[in-house]
Amino acid sequence: MPIRNHIQAVVSSLTNSPSFAHGTVNELNQIADDLEFPCVFLYPLPAIELSAAINGSVDNTFTVYLEFLFKTDFDQYTADNEIYVSKALALANEFMIKAAQYRSTTSVSRFFKIKASTKAKCLPVYNKYDVNTTGVSLTVVLETMQFDELI
Repeated sequence: MPIRNHIQAVVSSLTNSPSFAHGTVNELNQIADDLEFPCVFLYPLPAIELSAAINGSVDNTFTVYLEFLFKTDFDQYTADNEIYVSKALALANEFMIKAAQYRSTTSVSRFFKIKASTKAKCLPVYNKYDVNTTGVSLTVVLETMQFDELI
């Protein structure tokens, strides 16, 4: 199963089951017009780092860029959107916790490991996309605990 499907499974387990979409900025801008909000957007994986492990296996490490977004009104002041940033931050935190605990349906072991040596970065996002959204972006490095199809 592709990585995006595993990430979508984690997203669907979040509070209020936000919608999920995957694609480039232009694709997501078009998809956003027809989605229910809140929504989580997953951008394409920029690279997958392969490194040999001590036990002879291969570690697959990749950076994930997600946006946790709420639909907002046009012409709202930034201060009026802070509640959405707070809600989106809570979803991003919940994603991190649930991603670290996630097990695929075919395995009893965890699927992801969040790299402890790297810090996740979360930034506010205001007035993005034509539909107008506000929330946070999350950049986090994940490592697969088991080999699976990555694309």
